[in-house]
Amino acid sequence: MAPRKKYGSSSSSKKSNQNHQQSQPSKFGIQHFFDRHTQNVALSASQNAKTPQPLQTSVPKNPSQSTPPSSLTAIPAATFVEFGNEENPIEVSPPHVSKSVPFKRFKFSPGMLIKQSQDDGGDEITWKISPVNERLQAVSKHLPEMMRALADASKLNSLNFHKCSQKQALLELLDQVEDVIAVEESVTNDLEANLSISQGDKNNTISVEADTAPKTLAKFPPQRFNRRSSEHNLLVLEVYEKHKTGDSSSDLSPFKVIRLLNEQCGEEQTLHLHDEWFNSIIGPGDTIHVIGEFDEQGKCVVDHDNNLVIVVPDILVSGTRVAASFSCPRRTVLDERLKCSEHSTAALIGTLLHQIFQAGLLKELPTKGFLEEYARIVLQKNVESLYACGVKEKDMLIILIEAIPRIMNWLISFRHSEKTGLPTVAFGSNGGEKKVTISEIIDIEEMAWAPRYGLKGMIDASVRVKIDSETSGAEEKIMPLEFKTGKGTTGQSAMEHCAQVILYTLLMSERYLEHIDSGLLYYLHTDQTQGVLVRRSDLVGLIMRRNELTKDILKASTTQQLPPMLQNPNMCKSCRHLSACTIYHKAHGGNTESSGLGDVFDTHVKHLSGTHFGFLKKWDRLIDLEAKEMQAANRKIWRSLGLRSEHSSGLSSVILDASDKLFPTNCPKDGRYLYRFVRQDLPNCDQETDNGQILNAVSSPIKNLDCTLRSGDHVILSTEAGHVAVANGVITDISRFHVSVSFPRRLRLPGNKSSLEMGDLLQEVWRIDKDEFTTSFAIMRFNLIQLFVQSAEASRLRKMIVDIEAPRFDSAGIFSQDPAISYVRSEKNLNKDQRKAIQKILTAKDYALILGMPGTGKTSTMVHAVKALLMRGASILLTSYTNSAVDNLLIKLKAQGIDFVRIGRYEAVHEEVRGHCFSATGTCSVEEIKLRLDQVNIVAVTCLGITHPLLANRRFDVCIMDEAGQITLPVSLGPLMFASVFVLVGDHYQLPPLVQSTEARENGMGISLFCRLSEAHPQAISALQCQYRMNAGIMELSNALIYGNRLRCGSPKIANAKLQFLCAKPSIPWLKEVLDPNKPVIFINTDMLPALEAKDQKTVNNPKEAYIVAEITDELVNKGIAEEDIGIITPYNSQANLIRRVVCATSVEIHTIDKYQGRDKDCILVSFVRSSDNPRACKSSLLGDWQRINVSLTRAKKKLIMVGSCKTVSNVPLLKLLIEKVDEQSGIFCISQKDFHQSGKLKRCSQQMHVL
Repeated sequence: MAPRKKYGSSSSSKKSNQNHQQSQPSKFGIQHFFDRHTQNVALSASQNAKTPQPLQTSVPKNPSQSTPPSSLTAIPAATFVEFGNEENPIEVSPPHVSKSVPFKRFKFSPGMLIKQSQDDGGDEITWKISPVNERLQAVSKHLPEMMRALADASKLNSLNFHKCSQKQALLELLDQVEDVIAVEESVTNDLEANLSISQGDKNNTISVEADTAPKTLAKFPPQRFNRRSSEHNLLVLEVYEKHKTGDSSSDLSPFKVIRLLNEQCGEEQTLHLHDEWFNSIIGPGDTIHVIGEFDEQGKCVVDHDNNLVIVVPDILVSGTRVAASFSCPRRTVLDERLKCSEHSTAALIGTLLHQIFQAGLLKELPTKGFLEEYARIVLQKNVESLYACGVKEKDMLIILIEAIPRIMNWLISFRHSEKTGLPTVAFGSNGGEKKVTISEIIDIEEMAWAPRYGLKGMIDASVRVKIDSETSGAEEKIMPLEFKTGKGTTGQSAMEHCAQVILYTLLMSERYLEHIDSGLLYYLHTDQTQGVLVRRSDLVGLIMRRNELTKDILKASTTQQLPPMLQNPNMCKSCRHLSACTIYHKAHGGNTESSGLGDVFDTHVKHLSGTHFGFLKKWDRLIDLEAKEMQAANRKIWRSLGLRSEHSSGLSSVILDASDKLFPTNCPKDGRYLYRFVRQDLPNCDQETDNGQILNAVSSPIKNLDCTLRSGDHVILSTEAGHVAVANGVITDISRFHVSVSFPRRLRLPGNKSSLEMGDLLQEVWRIDKDEFTTSFAIMRFNLIQLFVQSAEASRLRKMIVDIEAPRFDSAGIFSQDPAISYVRSEKNLNKDQRKAIQKILTAKDYALILGMPGTGKTSTMVHAVKALLMRGASILLTSYTNSAVDNLLIKLKAQGIDFVRIGRYEAVHEEVRGHCFSATGTCSVEEIKLRLDQVNIVAVTCLGITHPLLANRRFDVCIMDEAGQITLPVSLGPLMFASVFVLVGDHYQLPPLVQSTEARENGMGISLFCRLSEAHPQAISALQCQYRMNAGIMELSNALIYGNRLRCGSPKIANAKLQFLCAKPSIPWLKEVLDPNKPVIFINTDMLPALEAKDQKTVNNPKEAYIVAEITDELVNKGIAEEDIGIITPYNSQANLIRRVVCATSVEIHTIDKYQGRDKDCILVSFVRSSDNPRACKSSLLGDWQRINVSLTRAKKKLIMVGSCKTVSNVPLLKLLIEKVDEQSGIFCISQKDFHQSGKLKRCSQQMHVL
């Protein structure tokens, strides 16, 4: 029979909870809010219990309104039976399942998802392994054979049932799984499985035999241990309820029992949840962390007075979010998922006052004059935000100056109390009044992560205080100081502020490794300082609220279901998320009645159709799939501390460069501190030259700083010793041997004294990780939801992008006296294709698509298009996904004398363009910004930079998006909202958008908006087909394989271009043949060597191919080819790293295919890497990606040399055709052992392979 949730007695549970609440009076406001919240949940549970639901196995009809009853054992979001489509699930209740049947507890079953497939119109149920079981299988790799048998035996991947009804199929399926699911009538029963594991000599199979009675397939033996809280996260295997006798024999107090698995070592543990923790929503498959002690039997009890449970600790929730979620969890989840571009004057005032207050804290002897002068400095630093809010500097300065006397009085009272006497602060009814003075400002705006508690935050100030009270005497403590500038100082606002401080004490306790039990809260508006004392009851309430919020966030990211609407018109009408909230509610089955907003709801959703909602749901899910993949990288930061992991998106085992002349007193003009890091194992004998390279490094087996980090990346700095997120910064410079990072403040280890800071920093081993948990996905979701709001701009885009309406063009414009058209016709530097493309842009009423094939001069075409549009007086927004793509176009515009404004981080912008950033122009007032933006018609920004304050309330006539074929649809939407007409420039035959999630990619996220519109309306495309890069022989490859012979050479000179050797040095025979200038394309076949690939875990490389590439590169340089004119491409990062270590020419660009789009060289060498005794195993490799292959074939101007195994790569159809085309040009060269000398370089290849 099917596994079921076990229903506890709702009445007894509610009664016991009420009794408990009466015995534990509310001591604090936060507890009151928590109690009210849990009462609402209990009320919801009791209401749901009135409706008989023998077996609820489907998602609710109105999932956005559903709240899991706290009295029920929670089942993961993936646990449902779904028939039909996703929008209309059908509940399945077998008729013979009676209410009289006792509900039984259940263990995790090997499949939690049953999905109906109706591809052929027949009934088919497919059994899929759940995520929990996948994790168990992963765990089994590290466990004994008994545990491995459990995971292997539960592989029920595809039990198909045909020619039966849906209900019958379901019942038969559940009957077959009976042996896997352990259903126990009694909690005390201890069932054991009889396993017989036999391994055959040949097939190495494992057979499992079980008794006919229902038994578990394997039982994890309890391990005896006694440790503090587990250092690892624990996997929930089973949740069930028990009852214990209370004070009276008639009173039954329920508690939950949770079976846990330590995934690191395979130990099983048990957790008991009592009191208010009984209401925790925890289900099989969840990951939890227990802050508490396990006894000898592996049991831990969490109750009102002892221990804590953190649900899904890998999701770090900010303390601000937790505190704000009591009033409306749905709003908080939307805050987490959406990044709005709103600019609030009130929020800006708070930001500015924070900066002034923090400056006063850091100043040894602050004065009123100092603070007033700093207020002017702060205004200048935030002048762009002032412009966005429409506020004048003088008006804002008046507001800031009015607040300075109160700030000054506070600083004198608490920092220099010898002048006024010790101030008294009340720490609640139990804490009493205490005299407080601040003895040290440890840090300001301190970023703190606490994965142990699943929390993060930015603390206004971390201070060391001296406290003197009549009861406990004098003592010194570290505590958080929170500064509040708003008018909300009582009621719910005050409760949220206190909650925030309490959570900050947890963050600081983890960061400073000491118990911190209190904090300070200063209200500027009332000039009052409040002490916040951490009470156990408040902490429990906040952690449980954090857990519930985390489950809400997780549910939203996995099922796109939000918490229920608040149904409070007064609050909802003023909510910043009103439009998004109502649209999501309607998209997921909600209606006017369930929204509780009446006509307000209808106004926000009545313009949308079912097609629109389907589009929204699809792309919302795809964004979440990709976000899940990317966010996993950040979780590796704290999981891998202390471990050598080179497969992350960062650097480990680096130290501060003590030889850096700027260290440690450096302070660039933007007020940021610059630090340079090098490898810990970098030998002292290798000296760095002026150009940033290191002498003698080529011959050394040391690992270089090869990673995915790039200049301009946001990064997180941690220590290998375990300090997580010591600071966050931005990479300003990176080479193969060093990386420089700028930070907003000086580096300081948490808790260190200033006098010890320098030496400790130099002794520390650091880790630098890319901050993948950025706002990009929140921007993407915001872009997507904005497409469906009620506005003219959204309606226009919706028709073109969702409804796929055909674009309109003004054909009459071509024959008018338009000066732009006249310019295009008369410009001699344009070919026929380019003229047609610009005319397409000029006549577009909605949008135009420019297909820029390789080498066809699309950037030059865009420059002329911009000039033509400027002749019309049009305002233009230039954008692309990367800073480099934006700057490449701007550099050419600058060469034409065209003015523009570049928006973006100064350090991420190309140095030739930085002069057009506001930070470099000396603009210091709102009026100057307005004047500058009025004078300039071109603004350039990356697609994700559209939330910048300089773009607030700005509209453009045209938006031109370069490299549009590589940009995902949600990212593309943002810039398009700013313009009346848009132009997409790209080539969807080259690299598609980079999508990390396989599932998201397979479901369409890799299809760019450029590709979507191109396929829907080919008439909107204007193709550039005349190329000026490749000679005829090289062009022939991509022309035949990809472009259907549409490409043509721009001139005979381009078609006949050859390498010109300056030196006629004699070559060894095979190199002479390979480098023959009369053969533009060469494929070096390694099958006669052979040159087999080498695999190491997930990486693959080929040392012999690396050697061949290095030999050819050396010979090219010896013959006079400049290193800058040589490029090396390979599909695999590992091979690129290997080649970098063995190629002596340091100026040769060596990259993967993904990083070479947009580049070209006179000579390109391609290493295909894959060469195996089993060639068919390479079919699914990167070599099968025809778009990547197209990029690699179209980078060379005069010579293309490919290295690979014909036998292996021929298993890929496209590459088989490639080899045939090369053979037609007599370009196949079979290298043999006689050509392959065992030189020192080959030995070095092998050595470098072993250190990768």
